[in-house]
Amino acid sequence: MATIIVVTNFSDSSRNALDYTCSFLGHTGVRILLLNIFSFPAPLASDAISIAGINNVITDDERMLKAEYNWVKENYPEVNIAKEMLSGNFMEELKDIAGDEEVALIVMGAGGKYNDLLSWDANIIDAFVDLKTPMLIVPSSVEYHAVKKVAFACNYYRKDLHTTTSLIKKLIQFTKAKLYVIHIVHPSEIIDEAAENNKRALQESLAEIAPVYYEPAFDNIISAIDNFTASENIDMLIVIPARHGIWYNIFHERHTKSLVYLNHTPIMSLHREGDFMNMPVEQR
Repeated sequence: MATIIVVTNFSDSSRNALDYTCSFLGHTGVRILLLNIFSFPAPLASDAISIAGINNVITDDERMLKAEYNWVKENYPEVNIAKEMLSGNFMEELKDIAGDEEVALIVMGAGGKYNDLLSWDANIIDAFVDLKTPMLIVPSSVEYHAVKKVAFACNYYRKDLHTTTSLIKKLIQFTKAKLYVIHIVHPSEIIDEAAENNKRALQESLAEIAPVYYEPAFDNIISAIDNFTASENIDMLIVIPARHGIWYNIFHERHTKSLVYLNHTPIMSLHREGDFMNMPVEQR
């Protein structure tokens, strides 16, 4: 059974992400795992008084996790929900549990706007960029509504895009949304025959879902994507982040002033080939 992990720190943004996930995918028969990771401060390991205090914090977290679980049971009785609490290094624990082949998606809530860096936990950025499991970030201002338009922002001259097309097609088939492919190649990039072959391969792979291709002339890539999501009322944006790529740099302060409309758009990262939870049921 496919599993969706919703990471919670018991904040309002985490509750919103949980609500979004239950509304979007809870009726499909997948298993939703509500996960809290408590990062134990190693320097305090020999301090008995500190350890006692941490044990109290863990007890409180367990209580809050049970409360979130009960909230789902009360508001979404049809949802297959489980809960788990782990202790350790956040990214190590998340990578370990995400390595399960049944884990199809990880969802996290963003506490503030994308252009308010201080509101972003470093764990969100690291998980979004580094995890190989698809990840969905839901801004705290976003309430779920049917996904009708999905945008895929990519440089379709690159050779690795075919690894994500099966996931994209499954998502589009599930949502019945219209797909828009936004080309984000830098104006100075040299387009050779190999690049053109990569482009054709991508277009052939996506042909059955008939996407709209958008190739804006622009100098500021982020602003172009931001404005496009607004003009087309995009409901979800798909990207392929990398540690040294645009979707890592987008979180650096020198870029984020360009973000306006993406603050209201869930962003999904894709890294691997596979099915989108193998779900035959359409979205609500």
